[in-house]
Amino acid sequence: MIFKSLNPDISVPEDLTLWDWLFESSTSPLRGHAPSKLAGFTNAATKERVRYDEVKSHATHISTALVHKFGLSAGDTVALFSPNSVWYPIAMFATNRIDYEGGVISGASPAYNVEEMTYALKTAQAKVLMTATSSLPVAVPAAQNAGISKDRIILLEGQAEGFSTIKDLLRLGREAGTNQVAPFRIPVGKTNKDVCGFLSFSSGTTGLPKAVMIAHSNVIAQSLQVAQITSEDHTKVLAVLPLFHITGLVHQMHLPVFRNAEVYMLPAFSMKSMLSTIVEYRITEILLVPPILIRLLRDPIVQNYDLSHVQKFSSGAAPLSAEVIQALSRRFPRTGFKQGYGMTESCSCITAHPLDKATYEYAHRVGTIVANTEVKIIDPDTGKELGSNEQGEILARGPQVVMGYLNNEKATREAFDADNWLHTGDVGFIDDEGFITITDRIKEMIKVKGIAVAPAELEDLLLGHPMVEDVAVGAISDDYTGQRPKAYVVLKPSARQGKSKSQVLPLLDEIIEYVRQNKVRHKWVTEVEMLEEIPKSASGKILRRTLRELEKTPRTEERFIATREEVRSKL
Repeated sequence: MIFKSLNPDISVPEDLTLWDWLFESSTSPLRGHAPSKLAGFTNAATKERVRYDEVKSHATHISTALVHKFGLSAGDTVALFSPNSVWYPIAMFATNRIDYEGGVISGASPAYNVEEMTYALKTAQAKVLMTATSSLPVAVPAAQNAGISKDRIILLEGQAEGFSTIKDLLRLGREAGTNQVAPFRIPVGKTNKDVCGFLSFSSGTTGLPKAVMIAHSNVIAQSLQVAQITSEDHTKVLAVLPLFHITGLVHQMHLPVFRNAEVYMLPAFSMKSMLSTIVEYRITEILLVPPILIRLLRDPIVQNYDLSHVQKFSSGAAPLSAEVIQALSRRFPRTGFKQGYGMTESCSCITAHPLDKATYEYAHRVGTIVANTEVKIIDPDTGKELGSNEQGEILARGPQVVMGYLNNEKATREAFDADNWLHTGDVGFIDDEGFITITDRIKEMIKVKGIAVAPAELEDLLLGHPMVEDVAVGAISDDYTGQRPKAYVVLKPSARQGKSKSQVLPLLDEIIEYVRQNKVRHKWVTEVEMLEEIPKSASGKILRRTLRELEKTPRTEERFIATREEVRSKL
């Protein structure tokens, strides 16, 4: 049975690029508002503001500079490796605007280490790297590893000797006068579904990080789908979530321009800066992730801020527990609540709460199907299509579902079938009201602060440790991050033989430190437990369900577990 959206269909243009749609078309806010009425991107810390007509002008000049200085064309990729900045979306629009086949933006987490950033640059085949001074210790060696010369490293924020800045490119583009590079147009015989605008790294449904190819049409469709269920008076957007994430790409950079909503960017997260921004600018709808919502309930600093003007909380990127939802409703009784469900591969939302159901009564469900989208629930073992209130794997099809994975046909075929259904790997059901509830995950991804961590990536790393014979990585619950990776290891006989528990625990702690030295923070393991063997099937597949059952059993003195208390970090 195919379930369809209850919302009216929307018209998604197929002949427009994102640049045309946002800045040139009849629906552009620049066409419908006087300059003085246009919103923009504001740095909540420094108060630097760039109005949307200025965004268009700056991006035009920078795209010209990118072509003239670096010769970018024909789908070349620019990597953005930076904290939130008002110059981030300007660089993004400038790259997408480049003529011929449009430039491609590859966003990367500013928390990446050199190895991870090198992998991202090489996979995306980036020609230019835009970053911030705070990220140079990682950006410079990663760029060198990926064959990107120093003159192609551009600073979005700050200055450093020997490096060009985004404002240098702006001046260079202005010097071209009327000889500006023409914006990219959809070629004859193609649609915006065929043109990749972004690469966003995701672990997909299985395996190591992959570059998700996001078309111009995907972002346009998702923006229109979300706009349909967004209050007209929602004109102020808090951009506390990282811009490289799919939520940042859609909800903090494209959708606000389309809706002429002001975006208040936080370059770095702290509860104080976030709360001060919400209060100073009287932001009424707050889009957050579960770890921050939990801190709203538990951090005593919240009592120092008057949040009585807040009307609605929104959450996405990871499940939110019923206990947290109930606590929010008690703490902020006059607010509403909505969730969105989706992933990078669906360019954000497959489902979201409609306006008339954005209440705590419906908060434990992840919403109804967004416009122009279909959902199937299938038996994960047989593939049989299921009906209402029957639990199975969730499949989705719609204009927001992305193109696939860059240069990875095998992974693309596994996640996107021949009939264009995205296999989410999530288990749930759709009820008689059209709401979806997520109940489990087929895929074994670990969600840390809404960011997917692949067990296979950590297992591969740990198998390279000289003391580790075999390993499995699973998820354990964490009130702050949602989940955390835990490693179950079998030590080599030479490491464990004849050792007491007091002698083994320091070895396990060394393994925790080994991960910290080699992986970005959200991939750090919180616990390592020594097992005699890793539970596996006859075919050698790790029985992760057995590991989950192990976590439910009472801990005894016989279990050898090293634990490292997590230092609370900035998002």
